[in-house]
Amino acid sequence: MNDKIRRESHDTQRDSQDLAHDKTRREFITDSAKLAGITALASAFPLMAKDSNKNPQNKGDTMKNQQAWYITGASGGLGFALAKYLLEKGDKVAVTSRKKGNLEAKFGELAKSENFLALTLTFDKNIDKQVAQNIAEVKRKFGRIDNVVNNAGYGLGGFVEEVSEKQLREQFEVNVFAPFLVAQNALKIMRPQAKSEGGSAQNIKARIYNLSSIAGFRVPNGSTPYSMSKFAVSALSEGLMLDLADFGIAVVNVMPAGFRTEFLGTSYKLSEIKIADYDEKRQALINNAKAYNGKQAGNPDAFAKVIYETSRMAKPPFSLFMGDAAFKSARNKIAFVEGDIKATEKYAGKAVDFADSAGSAFDKR
Repeated sequence: MNDKIRRESHDTQRDSQDLAHDKTRREFITDSAKLAGITALASAFPLMAKDSNKNPQNKGDTMKNQQAWYITGASGGLGFALAKYLLEKGDKVAVTSRKKGNLEAKFGELAKSENFLALTLTFDKNIDKQVAQNIAEVKRKFGRIDNVVNNAGYGLGGFVEEVSEKQLREQFEVNVFAPFLVAQNALKIMRPQAKSEGGSAQNIKARIYNLSSIAGFRVPNGSTPYSMSKFAVSALSEGLMLDLADFGIAVVNVMPAGFRTEFLGTSYKLSEIKIADYDEKRQALINNAKAYNGKQAGNPDAFAKVIYETSRMAKPPFSLFMGDAAFKSARNKIAFVEGDIKATEKYAGKAVDFADSAGSAFDKR
């Protein structure tokens, strides 16, 4: 009997914590939106999924639950694994690569399906026009777009002094400006589509998945340029979340650790400038990447399954860390920041504010 009482007490406490957690999340979105003079997001969806979403889809008619996807950078790696998994599940999938022929060869028999669409996307001065054409093609073939996955990108490793301005700009063109333009163009279809179907903060009708990285939450040694771009992607995700909540479009900021893909091979570059003082550190970075490549813990197929399942959730998470290393690293970063807050708040908090302040939306964040 005592064990039963303790269990019931624990369950009640957990339910109260969940309610308080959701309330805090809603306040975060509402108060953030006030910065732009918007106050209509009081019931915005929470940043993290509830336990009720763990088994989001019942087995049944595939056609009834079929969704249409647009995935950038799907000729290999996580993009390919996801697209393949979705096609096998019966979803409609449009994928991009710099060369369309690469996609058709890579997907083999799956490329012959009516649910498959291969598109070209190169990262040049005409990218905005290309993205617009891609989105129009997806709409023509599938009639709708339920999910966008900004997956295309690459890693630029190096130390700040050794990274050229040209290399940094190229990193941001691919990793930041491209997903921004993809989201901007896709929303021209997704927003009116979701609104027409009764989309709201409580009724999610579409999703945008931005592939950030655990490096977009904390910075690994020798990866500053890449991390800069991924922090920007995470900011894009959070801004879109605030923009789109009341339209019924969820945003999922995906932050993987290392997955066993070609990333450290074909998708990884090093800084061009060489400074002698960094020779030893640079060589260690190269050696570590070579030793790690092909032995990463993350399973791309398991990644694909998680993304698929979140697309069937009533309330997808906002922050989606992927891989045990990502969760551990995130907790370490949070502890690091909390330590600085505790050490500095006394002299750098209220002590630097005016007494007649009107307050700030940031004090809820």
